[in-house]
Amino acid sequence: RDVTVTCRDSTSDAARLQNAIDASTPGAEISIQGGTCLLTRGITLLGDRTYAGGNTAGTVLKQDAAMPYLLASSTYVQDDKTTGDPLEIRDLTVACNGSGSTDGIIVLNWDSDVERVNVGGCGGSGIVDTNSTANGSAISNTSVNSRFDNNFITNSGQYGFEVFDSGNSVTDGFLDDNQIASSGKDAIYLANSEGWDISGNHLYGVGQDAIQANRMYGTTIADNYIEDFGDQQTSGTWYGIVGTAQGSVGSTINNNKINNHGTSPDGARHIYLGITQTNYGTGYLSVTGNVIVGTRPGDIGLYFNGGANRLVVTSTGNVVAAVRTIRTYGSGVSGSSGN
Repeated sequence: RDVTVTCRDSTSDAARLQNAIDASTPGAEISIQGGTCLLTRGITLLGDRTYAGGNTAGTVLKQDAAMPYLLASSTYVQDDKTTGDPLEIRDLTVACNGSGSTDGIIVLNWDSDVERVNVGGCGGSGIVDTNSTANGSAISNTSVNSRFDNNFITNSGQYGFEVFDSGNSVTDGFLDDNQIASSGKDAIYLANSEGWDISGNHLYGVGQDAIQANRMYGTTIADNYIEDFGDQQTSGTWYGIVGTAQGSVGSTINNNKINNHGTSPDGARHIYLGITQTNYGTGYLSVTGNVIVGTRPGDIGLYFNGGANRLVVTSTGNVVAAVRTIRTYGSGVSGSSGN
């Protein structure tokens, strides 16, 4: 049976919302109505339920106390050993107050769907898809096939969107058509990008790397628009798109637009698209149709490195302009003309 909760911009909102969730039955939609829900504590989300705002603008869930998260899966909070049942979160605004390391939404459920959600001002990461519970224990199974689409994530102190995976559990997800702005660290950070589709995202105001995709294995990174990255950095090396490759199964990085506007001070090195190593075996990668426009004296367009292992790369049809070095290779790299 569906449930409606009306927020009153009151310190009683968190308890009222949590009680309604706890009393709901599997399959229910929890409709969160009213302008603002004042959260004095984090809300625990049960699986096999839908959490929806009252209209397309979305009810505002507003942080009003120190807490580790605003919304988190019950499997995460209760330190369960396996992933939670699917859940859906849509048409909500999650408004952190910028303090501490508070995360906006933490998901530990397979086949989840988070869409049309605004997440802003979180001291930690905006949205986290994780394989580990609150006490740091990893689940014993997989947590796959989740979607994060058409969200707007702004002003995160850490990552805009984060995959935390200490094993090989959080795979085969979709991160498509989101806008992620003004992240303190990476706009998109995936500790494990196996099987992920990262497409159509608009990333800007990025403090460090725009997209970091580790352990690429059947990964797709396509049609993203990166306006800038390594914003205001005066040292170090920063990437528009960066990843490491797994052996055996190939990945694609295609048709991305990667730019920097040149407003930051010089001193740091900016690499627009790079693979830093193959973790084992032979990695395979197709890099085609990307448009890269640089601006700083030390900019590098394309960088490929297999490290101690092999990396086979097809790099064709890319437009690389206004950089110091168009392409550079590290160790273990061999080219392929493709078919």
